[in-house]
Amino acid sequence: MIALSLASVVAIAAMLNLAQWQYHRHQDRQEFNTTLTARFNQQPRALTEFLAADVPLRDLEWLPTSVTGTYLPGESLSMVNVAQFGQAGFNSVTPLQLADGRIVIVNRGFLPLGQSTSVPVPPSGEVTVVGRIRLTAERRTGAVTDPTEGRLREIQRIDIDRLARQIGGDVVPVYLEVLQSSPTDDPALSAIAEPDFTLGPHLSYVVQWTVFSIFVVVGWLFVVARERRKDSAAAHE
Repeated sequence: MIALSLASVVAIAAMLNLAQWQYHRHQDRQEFNTTLTARFNQQPRALTEFLAADVPLRDLEWLPTSVTGTYLPGESLSMVNVAQFGQAGFNSVTPLQLADGRIVIVNRGFLPLGQSTSVPVPPSGEVTVVGRIRLTAERRTGAVTDPTEGRLREIQRIDIDRLARQIGGDVVPVYLEVLQSSPTDDPALSAIAEPDFTLGPHLSYVVQWTVFSIFVVVGWLFVVARERRKDSAAAHE
């Protein structure tokens, strides 16, 4: 009974901690959605204005912005192993050089597998792009990583520091996901899917772990009551 009681306490504590963790994730998701909504609804401003502002880069992510420059088609890349709306494919990524010489990496759009195996040629000449500001992508645990050396043509994620080494020049510390392009880009490209605004399953997991912990308490009480009945019956024999 002592071992059972200790095991029950440990199980209940673990489940309640998991419930609390899921609740914090639910709150984080609510805050993220609130931030997304506020930033998505803003009017685009020039990227140069954002970069000149003395604010952390994380405060710029997802804001709409505009840039004008010339694509560097010789530096185009394919970001592979991506999917949108159930379709596997790749993203077309090409650096854009601004009038002041700085370079911004641009995710031009998504292309499903089977339509093409190469990055579509970007518009030539001066191009104006409206897009959302994104930060360099962090490698997820267990995810495939890109080689640290050599020239990449296919990438798993947009790691700005890694790509800046092969592009050369002054690469800005954010990249863009295209919303609009003038002149228009290749019609085969689809806009990058917007992030999910749902709250996810975290709150249901809170309920789940809480219910599981209640089951353990009820089970422990049942076993204790049964053992007490046994002890009482043995004492009367």
